[in-house]
Amino acid sequence: MIDIYLIEFTVFFVVSSIVLYLYFLIEQWYGKHILIKKISPSLPDFSQKKANPIKENLFRFFLLLGQKIRPTEKKEVEKYEKMLSAAGFRELDALSIFFGIKLGFGIFLGLIYISLAIFSDNIGMNIIYIFFFIGAGYYIPEFVLRYRIKSRHNQIFKELPDVIDLLLICMEAGLSFDMAFLRVSSELAKIAPVLSKEFSQYYLEVQSGLPRMEVLKSLAERNGEKNLNSVVQVLLQSFKLGTDVASSLRIFAESLRTERLQKAKEKSAKLSVKITFVTVLLILPAYMLIVMGPTIVKITSLFSGR
Repeated sequence: MIDIYLIEFTVFFVVSSIVLYLYFLIEQWYGKHILIKKISPSLPDFSQKKANPIKENLFRFFLLLGQKIRPTEKKEVEKYEKMLSAAGFRELDALSIFFGIKLGFGIFLGLIYISLAIFSDNIGMNIIYIFFFIGAGYYIPEFVLRYRIKSRHNQIFKELPDVIDLLLICMEAGLSFDMAFLRVSSELAKIAPVLSKEFSQYYLEVQSGLPRMEVLKSLAERNGEKNLNSVVQVLLQSFKLGTDVASSLRIFAESLRTERLQKAKEKSAKLSVKITFVTVLLILPAYMLIVMGPTIVKITSLFSGR
């Protein structure tokens, strides 16, 4: 009888201990998860994503094409690397992939034109225009790249005043300059995604041991946006002369906000002229047709004797 009670007590004790230990582990993991989520809700998801084999093979094909035709002159390489960096493409093989896309798109448009020209009657004359399509396909990716650079610069210009304001608040609250950059990058990940990534990269480079001045210059150079470059110059000048960084940034943020307001007013002033063209070309003909339609019908019926 005693042995039965002893076995039951032992089983109960072992099972209870395992359950309590598992509960303790789950509670500890859940507490850490909630704490990290509260401190930095915009942390990126580092979970392994499924690789897309079609995309990987396509980029590998573009890489092989681009390695054959990529420029070798230093000036050309630096020019396109700056453009790709300003557009946000900073991979090691970005230049080769870009030229591979240019060549591949040109060949693709050429093949489409050939397939259409085969079914036409005058194929001898039409085949000459294949060079136009190949050339257009070769240069279209460059126009797209320039448009992306312009769009990214506009995004930085819109984000910059709000980012500087939060940076000032963090610094005035007692955070160091580098920690303020990290805090801004985590808080504004959804509101200002472009500058959030740039500030995260700045913090990682500083933590890796690079000098702050050099990292700030790299931040301005790799983006190529004039307002961000001006902010970096203000910071460098403040660090060099020992002036108050917060007051310099506050003045610059006000000037940026004024410039943004002036651009918005300029766009609103141009809107009336653009609406005039739309009214004349689209609305006015329909309005004239409605007004003059019955009169034209009556005159036509009078002359036709109906």
